[in-house]
Amino acid sequence: MFRSDYVIKYNKSPNIKVIKEILSNWVWDDDFTYRYFLRGVHIKNNICTFEAYENEMLVGLVTSWKSEFHPNCTYFAMVTKPHIGFEIESVLIEALYNFKEIKFPLQTSIWESSYGLKTFYEKMGFIEVRRTYMPLLRTLKIDINEVFPNFIVQDICIQDINSIAIHKELKLKLINLVRENYEKAHTVNPVGVHSFQKWEELIFNEDTIQSGSFIILKDNEILAYSLLHYSNTPNQYEFGWRGTKENTDVRLMLFLTASQINFANENGVKYIEAEVDTTDYFSLEMLKFFPFSPASSLLTFQKRTIKK
Repeated sequence: MFRSDYVIKYNKSPNIKVIKEILSNWVWDDDFTYRYFLRGVHIKNNICTFEAYENEMLVGLVTSWKSEFHPNCTYFAMVTKPHIGFEIESVLIEALYNFKEIKFPLQTSIWESSYGLKTFYEKMGFIEVRRTYMPLLRTLKIDINEVFPNFIVQDICIQDINSIAIHKELKLKLINLVRENYEKAHTVNPVGVHSFQKWEELIFNEDTIQSGSFIILKDNEILAYSLLHYSNTPNQYEFGWRGTKENTDVRLMLFLTASQINFANENGVKYIEAEVDTTDYFSLEMLKFFPFSPASSLLTFQKRTIKK
């Protein structure tokens, strides 16, 4: 039974300034939770925001939204003041369940160290569907021939994606290959149907370092690709999407990744951050191969339906 002295209020127009202050007080240095919750409130596809009060004091918030890129899930984020037990979380999730515009499955992400929320979601029947690591890699110079001895395949060509920007056929092949591999890595939360132009914008956007994003060509076919992006953090890049054609030799992708590490080193950039999903075969292979720094993980939970 939920306590009756909690009051739940639907807030149609949350005050962002107030929410930022509350988040700062409740999540402290947890930058991911801070940004994740604000993203849900800010996004144009926000569905609802509920507030929990105890004795007229705000003690918890939950907000939900839809993603245009992944339209099959309803995303949500929950934050509460520090407390013992799960009564606040229970009344907030119940308000979410009962809101008529909420469609299942529900999905949220939290740090693995958020043990209270992790325990709560598991008790409520949520299933962990993915872990995401975001480790750093120091960009020491790699001797390609030593790391990949006798590896260079005859008749292959390594190019940066800037060199294929005007070649429509190769550009189309790259976009289709990236899309296919991304869809395979996200079957638990399928990507929506998006235009060629949308995928092109994602791959060739202003954050993509086209001279540091590489492909391997053979007989005019793209066998592997590895994207690199600028970072908001000084002296740092970010690894982007990577993969191969039809699960061909994964060493092709690792070879390109090593080339990107050397590219960053030559440009005076000391670190590259990765975002590694456990549902993404290629990023996991990269994580296993290169000496990334230790990093905690984000847990993604889903609840498919409510038993009636």
